[in-house]
Amino acid sequence: MAENPPPRPPRRRWLRLAARVTRLALAQPRRTADLVQASYDAIAAGYDAAWTDHMRGLALEMLDRLSVPPGAACVDLACGTGFLTGELSCRSGRRAVGVDASAGMLEVARRERGSAADFIQADAPAYLASRPAASADAVTCAWGLGYTRPWRVIRRAARVLRPGGRLGIIDNSLFSLAEVIGDSVRAFAERPEALAHLMKVRFLPAARVLAAMMRAAGLRVRASWSGSKTYYAPTGRTAIERLTATGAAAGFEFAADPALRDAVFARFAEIIEARRTERGIPITHRYLAAVGEKP
Repeated sequence: MAENPPPRPPRRRWLRLAARVTRLALAQPRRTADLVQASYDAIAAGYDAAWTDHMRGLALEMLDRLSVPPGAACVDLACGTGFLTGELSCRSGRRAVGVDASAGMLEVARRERGSAADFIQADAPAYLASRPAASADAVTCAWGLGYTRPWRVIRRAARVLRPGGRLGIIDNSLFSLAEVIGDSVRAFAERPEALAHLMKVRFLPAARVLAAMMRAAGLRVRASWSGSKTYYAPTGRTAIERLTATGAAAGFEFAADPALRDAVFARFAEIIEARRTERGIPITHRYLAAVGEKP
C-alpha cells in the first residue's frame, strides 16, 4: 500500500502581500513609536535576563572605546533599564542621565540603578533639543538608535557635546535578524490579509554609514566596527518568545491582525524550526558601532 504523500505547504501569495505592504506603507497612521514603547513596557521586567546579559560584553566594549574621563557629564539615550547609565556613572564618578521613552523600562532602571543615576522619560531627539549646547562630555546610545531618527539624534548629540566630548553608539544593523525576518515574511505571504501593521524602523545598514553620519555632524570618528552574536533556541515558539523578550523585534507582535495572530505566529514558528541544527535554531544579531569625538 502506497504511503500518503506529505502535505503541501500553504501557497504563498507574494503579489497580494506586496500590495498589502504598499497600502499599509501609504495609508497607515504612524504608530511604530507607540507600538515599540508598548513592547518595551511589557518586557521591562525580564529585559536584562533576555538581552542585557547576552549583549553586555559588546556594550562594555563600546564604553571602553569611549574612554569616559573622571568627572564627565554623561547622557545615555534609549537607556532602557539603565545598565549602561550605571556604568557611565561608575566610570565618571558623577551621576549620569538616562533617557528613555518607555515608562516600564524606566521603572526598572530607577529601582535597580536609581541611586547611581537620574532617569528621564522622553523621546531622545526631543531631550537633546531641550539640552543646552556644549553641556555634556559623553553621550551614548546602545541598542536603540534604529527606533529613533538616527541623523537627528547624531546631529543633536554633536551639538550638546563639549569640545573633546565623545558620542558612542552600538546598535543592531538593518540586517541583524535577516533570517528571522525572511521567515516572518514567508509566514505573512501565506496569509497577506493577516498583516495589520508595518513597522517603520530606521536601522542602519553598516558601520561605515554610522561613521559617515558622525562625520557629517562634525565629529571625528575615533573607531567604527561591526560584528555578530548568535544564540540557539530549542524550538520555533521559544525563538519567537525570546525575540519578543529581548526587544530586538519590538512592536512585531502587533504586526498581525489580533483575530489571526495565533495562527500566523504558529506558522511562523514552524517555518523557523525548518532552520534547526544540532545545536538548535540559530538566532543571529548583527550589530554596528562607532565612537566619534567633537573637535
